Amino acid sequence: MSKLFRFCSILFFLLFFSCAERTIVIERPSPAPPPPPAKNYGQTVASENHLANGKKFYNRGKYAKAMQEFNQAVEADPRNQEAHYYLGLCYQKLKYYNESVPEFKLSLEAENGDKLFLSKIRFSLAYSLEMTGELDDSERQYELAYSLDPHNKSAYKGMVRVKETRQKHSKIKIKEK
Repeated sequence: MSKLFRFCSILFFLLFFSCAERTIVIERPSPAPPPPPAKNYGQTVASENHLANGKKFYNRGKYAKAMQEFNQAVEADPRNQEAHYYLGLCYQKLKYYNESVPEFKLSLEAENGDKLFLSKIRFSLAYSLEMTGELDDSERQYELAYSLDPHNKSAYKGMVRVKETRQKHSKIKIKEK
């Protein structure tokens, strides 16, 4: 009987403690999807209206007034690629090349896939960089503009002009030594 008692107690012990496993389940809340970009329709419309007005002033040669409109377009929608581009062009026309560079770079950040427009932006950026004396960056931007639009003869001419300027500078440095 003691063997039976011992056997039953071992069996009871194994059954009792084997079923008493503790499983801890930690539920983590699933991450919420990121909110859609905040885009107020009214601000977009206002930005587009300021852009259209700015283009009218730009085409009439009133660059200061155009800049005001483009600045208002950028304030209403900071992601307005075209407004940044035209703002950079206004700075260029007024020979504020250093100020035009950041505008062109902001315009490039919102790439929309239109190769012709991107080629124009890169050409304008390259010209501003050339005017500020940053010839290496300028040459790179001219090359990118030309690769995006092989029909962009201005980009090709700018690329050749920068290479010639760099060669002249290197010859001058050699003569000075």
